[in-house]
Amino acid sequence: MISYRRIFFWLAFVIALFVLQTSFFPVFSWNGVSVNLMLVLTVSWSLLYGARRGAFLGFMTGLLQDLTTGMFFGMDVFALTIIGYATGAFSRNVFKDPVFLPAMATMWATAAHYFFVLVLMLLLGYGFSLLYVVKTLLPALCWNVLFAYPVYRAASRMQSWLGRRK
Repeated sequence: MISYRRIFFWLAFVIALFVLQTSFFPVFSWNGVSVNLMLVLTVSWSLLYGARRGAFLGFMTGLLQDLTTGMFFGMDVFALTIIGYATGAFSRNVFKDPVFLPAMATMWATAAHYFFVLVLMLLLGYGFSLLYVVKTLLPALCWNVLFAYPVYRAASRMQSWLGRRK
């Protein structure tokens, strides 16, 4: 049975994080890089709900990012869907430590996201400088790992709160 209340709260959570990502956090960017809350949320959701739901949320958040930014359409959809599925599949086999697991998974996911986007850009015929990749990847890793625990904690609390309200 579909719980519309649960869908509404999760949708509001995704939109709130997206608004923060696109309007508030770019003010605090470092080398032009700010936190990717949609990636962090996809990782957190995948750790909590598993591979299929992680891939679904990755697809939806990637679609939201692709529709609202000027990047090539489908890059974030592809990258976040793969990352959501892989993180969810990986989460079955590890101890669910609430502090280090989100940080490590987010670190892996950030590097994988950069890798997927760079490979797709190369396939489209665009070049890039390796120095630029390192210059943007390191701040992205720092930002995303910094926000991994708060987003995971908020998603975990929301999951337990919505589970009790059945």
